[in-house]
Amino acid sequence: MRFKRRRSDRPGSARSRLGSSLEVLESRQLLSRNIYALFPAYAPGDLKVTNPITGQPVAYSVNHVIANSKNPNSSLYSNEGKIVSGKDRAGDEWTITVHGPGYVIVTDTTPNDGVLDDNIDTIQLVGTNINTTYVTGNVTGSVRHITSGIIPFNQLVDTSGVRSVILNGFSLAQTVTPPSGTPNNTTTGIFLTGGVRYLQFHDIEAPIDTSTEDASVNVIIGDPSTPLKVEPTIKVDSIFNTVFDSTATTPPANVPQTDPTVNIVVNGQIRSLNIFSTTQEVVAAADQTQFPVVGTTGRTSVQATAIKKLTVRGAATNLTASRASVPFQNGYTGLSKLGKATFQGPTDAVGLDVNGPIGSLTYAKGMGNATGVFLGQTSTGQAIPATNYGIPPQQVTYAGLGYVAGQVTATKIGKVRIAASTVKSVTPTNPDYGMLKGPNQPTSLNTPGTAMVNSLIATSGSIGKVSIVGDQVNSEIKTGFDYNSFAAGLEGTRAASKIASIHHVGNMLNGVTSATVRPGSNYYGSTSTVKGPGSLKGTLTGVAEATGGMTPLTNIGAGYYAKLKKGNLPPPATPTHNKAGKLVK
Repeated sequence: MRFKRRRSDRPGSARSRLGSSLEVLESRQLLSRNIYALFPAYAPGDLKVTNPITGQPVAYSVNHVIANSKNPNSSLYSNEGKIVSGKDRAGDEWTITVHGPGYVIVTDTTPNDGVLDDNIDTIQLVGTNINTTYVTGNVTGSVRHITSGIIPFNQLVDTSGVRSVILNGFSLAQTVTPPSGTPNNTTTGIFLTGGVRYLQFHDIEAPIDTSTEDASVNVIIGDPSTPLKVEPTIKVDSIFNTVFDSTATTPPANVPQTDPTVNIVVNGQIRSLNIFSTTQEVVAAADQTQFPVVGTTGRTSVQATAIKKLTVRGAATNLTASRASVPFQNGYTGLSKLGKATFQGPTDAVGLDVNGPIGSLTYAKGMGNATGVFLGQTSTGQAIPATNYGIPPQQVTYAGLGYVAGQVTATKIGKVRIAASTVKSVTPTNPDYGMLKGPNQPTSLNTPGTAMVNSLIATSGSIGKVSIVGDQVNSEIKTGFDYNSFAAGLEGTRAASKIASIHHVGNMLNGVTSATVRPGSNYYGSTSTVKGPGSLKGTLTGVAEATGGMTPLTNIGAGYYAKLKKGNLPPPATPTHNKAGKLVK
């Protein structure tokens, strides 16, 4: 006799089996599985690796990196290969991947311990191709605690040429202590003698200790004996260039550092150089008295035959661009051309030596820093303006100490745009209008501050358009002037020239703009001033006033000077234009 009701906990085969007196137990799975299947072994393919062209993550097969009988030299067990990874003692993980021909060899500062767990000494690329090899590096921050997520390396070397090297989170810095008696930084640098089309990395850290005769930090692309057939694009974040004496017991003197301590040398033409900032190292407030800006900011020297595009997005201090390490010496030290130069942040002691044309110049935050600059003296001998009294010596700028704060030389320039570096707050001179908005609400107006200070723009030919917003202080824009002849002790003003258009919103305070004019006894407006075949056209919305300040060419005066002038350009033009608006001689 059978039950007609089915039991849900018994399989049908057990219910229909004859002579069965025991119930069949339901199947059970063992709980003790292989624990290693739940936690697979770590493989470098788990790290972030991106395609250098698209920027998308790249998938890797574990078999590609795990060693086996067919691949005994896996990157997991070797410091060379297509993929090499490491993890420093703070827990920051890094991966360097070579796409295309070639491989990478990485050594750290402790090469004999068998693991890559310290700062990187050398990144060497082998068997690469200038057209088809892409190298990418990525850093993943520590999961144990908060870190900077930056991996320092001492040297990057390649002799065959590589199309792209992108090292995200890798900073060029000295990581290897040299032998006793050897200057620091002797091996610190990037040496891509085979050339590179695109180079990108994080920072350059160059603490130069003069007591140990530290060498400069170098980024060298191309071989001087072999013409470079590609035009590199270089992108670097911040360049921290600091010169100091670790044995000194007193603050250093405010004397500019003229010898280059960071060199970016391209033995050919640069397609694009993009820098976030180039300054001294960030100094804590308590230590700023020991690190004055002028005395401890090293010079960053960019050397190439020509530059198509130069961009600095942040501050630029003590930066030069030329063909030689020492700029402004003669016609052989200048770049053959400069396409476009853009400075989006404040600048101080920036020099562009070009023995050819410049397409455009843009200074979005002024040309030079006016902190500590005095315009002249009152009848009692006091320096003006009094707002600069009491500035700490370590904060005084190049212009404040009487040095050149910006210089550009070229044969001709297409466009020049300079905006103010500061903002002035102006209040009404009549006290009745001091609080038009109500009690305790002073009436003020913000106006552009200084645009140029202790600066020079000189061309042997002409300039197209000039736009300045702010005051031109102790500065000079001069066309028809060969600076190389002037530097050799000869007369610099020697060619016909013009400035096609000038639009200046601001004042000329010991500022001069001229076209083919020789000032008599270095004083514009004197009876011995000679006006050659030059012309100016434009407007000035402010005033021109001379208080005795000198321009970088040691000239004195204020205003616009040319044989032919049109527009509101004080002082009054002589001769002037006729009623029809045509210039007359």
